[in-house]
Amino acid sequence: MKKFFYIITGALFLVSIGCSDDFLDREPTDSVTDDILFTSITGAQTALEGVHRSTYKFYNAHSAFGQKANDMIIDLLGEDLYPINDARYRHFYNWYKYIESRDVNSSLLEYVWAYYYDIIDNVNIIIEKVDNAEDAGTKEDQARNIKGQAYAYRAYSHWYLVQLFAHRYEPGGANSHLGVPLVITTSGEALPRSSVAEVYEQINKDLDEAISLLSASSTTRPNKSHINLNVVRAMKARVALTTGNWNTAATEANKAREGFPLTTHYDSGWNDANDPEWIWGAILIDEQQTSYASFFSQIDPFFGGYATLGIQKSVSTEIFDYLPDTDVRKKLFQADIYHPDVFQTRFLGFPRVGYKFSGYGEWTNDYIYLKSGELYLIEAEALARQGKDAEAQKQTVTGEELIRHILLERRAELWGDGFRFLDIKRLNIPLDRRNQGHNELIYEQASHFPAGDKNLVFLIPQQEIDSNPNIVQNDL
Repeated sequence: MKKFFYIITGALFLVSIGCSDDFLDREPTDSVTDDILFTSITGAQTALEGVHRSTYKFYNAHSAFGQKANDMIIDLLGEDLYPINDARYRHFYNWYKYIESRDVNSSLLEYVWAYYYDIIDNVNIIIEKVDNAEDAGTKEDQARNIKGQAYAYRAYSHWYLVQLFAHRYEPGGANSHLGVPLVITTSGEALPRSSVAEVYEQINKDLDEAISLLSASSTTRPNKSHINLNVVRAMKARVALTTGNWNTAATEANKAREGFPLTTHYDSGWNDANDPEWIWGAILIDEQQTSYASFFSQIDPFFGGYATLGIQKSVSTEIFDYLPDTDVRKKLFQADIYHPDVFQTRFLGFPRVGYKFSGYGEWTNDYIYLKSGELYLIEAEALARQGKDAEAQKQTVTGEELIRHILLERRAELWGDGFRFLDIKRLNIPLDRRNQGHNELIYEQASHFPAGDKNLVFLIPQQEIDSNPNIVQNDL
């Protein structure tokens, strides 16, 4: 597949041309080849800006708008976030019903696959070409920074792919079962699926290289849309948690959150990257926000988008009942929402409507990808699983009860952030939506699946099966 990078008038970012006929396969008329782009470090930086931009751009569907669309998918596949009623606008409904993830011909399934592999393809070009830029010798520090961010993106993308399109990593196991193709060069060859063990080995190798490069660079990021050492250490902590490497998870999470205190205004809407708890996110401007095809449109009842028009999102009764009435997080799930300065909106009869994420009527809002609250939870769980209860606990409970408490806190704290389905898989627990407040008429046959069930694994898109003779499909 041929790759092009191009500059959109008035902005420094690139858009990649990928594999999907429906979403990513559009060749621009104002393109320049990557050979021209990478003649300078400035060009390489432009390419990296394009990768950042790809995490929140519009992909020709109102449920395909980059990483936050995928975060929405990941939470809707769990039990804690769900659509309240069978409304007219049903974006993401087939994900919630486990239809999209199990339909090889789904263009939205192809979107998820192509989204991450396009990032990988683009950063592979950066990794291979940045050191050959004509001014690389005089701008070594900036080149290291660019390359470090590229390695981080490659690890990040492979991590999502192997979790979604393969069975879980089994701590202590051989993990020889099929993972996903490891794409670490720009050769463009059709690759077989590497084992889960091999994928995680490469993920950790890339993260270690990113840490090394960013540690050796004095270049500071211009804003929180860029990846810095804190972000990479957080990625390392996430991966370690997934693989059961508790010591690394706790250590890296602790380092990653340095300088990022917990927010003092949890109820501000999680819409502004200037919040001190935000470590990484996307900073949007009016010209780049994607209106109805956006995260806030889907989740914010005050936005004026789809969540206002009928597809509000609710929280499970288990998490709602777990939270004490004095907890600010519980106050963000209400049956009767009213904001006189925005919309005189009331959702009477629809319990536990969530408005954790809200621009309170503003259409341009930043997207959060990483916050220090998650890292506190990673550290606490990792310490508790090592038997270090005194270091991990914030309650009087210990042992398994402490771990259970931490996991409930994780579900409550990270509602809407895009983790629950991944946690269900890594913990090897069943999905069970019964008696959680869901509308049974919506989820139909996806009420519960046993731990490790084949339905918890995305199918490989048919387009990949047709174009790659070396690929093997998951169990249908």
